[in-house]
Amino acid sequence: MEIKVFVSNLAKYNDGELTGQWTTLPVEDVNKDILEPIDAVGKEWFISDYEAPFKISEYDNLYALNELAEALENFDTIEDVYNALDDREATGCEDVYDFDDDFFDTMFASKQEVARAVFFGDIHNWLDPYIFINGCGNCESMTEYDYQEMLNNHASEIIEEFKNENI
Repeated sequence: MEIKVFVSNLAKYNDGELTGQWTTLPVEDVNKDILEPIDAVGKEWFISDYEAPFKISEYDNLYALNELAEALENFDTIEDVYNALDDREATGCEDVYDFDDDFFDTMFASKQEVARAVFFGDIHNWLDPYIFINGCGNCESMTEYDYQEMLNNHASEIIEEFKNENI
């Protein structure tokens, strides 16, 4: 997963000069690779822009962000990170399953339970790839787009849970 940050020297910015550089994380040495080129070692700096699938604030700890980027190197997407989590419920995402016979065999004890959950649920299309059980115990289907949108909307929570479990 690629994380890029534009780090700027705060003192120079306050003097009306925007100095900074784009850097793809992780780097070997934050001071040498990011802060020295913008004359910000031991001085105040801020992240004025970023490209990442989660939110990064101006004053996030650059060293911790670099450590996070290093831990995320083996993941290509936020979905990969989500699938690697032990506690997915902590992210606020639905517990989503493949929409197949195994789901119904595993989640329900009888055909009557399946019929009730489907009847009172919201199956948009029987060809949708994903399904989950809503808060009322009923089935709802989910398209690939809906699934990716759910993950993107909860990307910051997914990253926080990843940090809790791995860093």
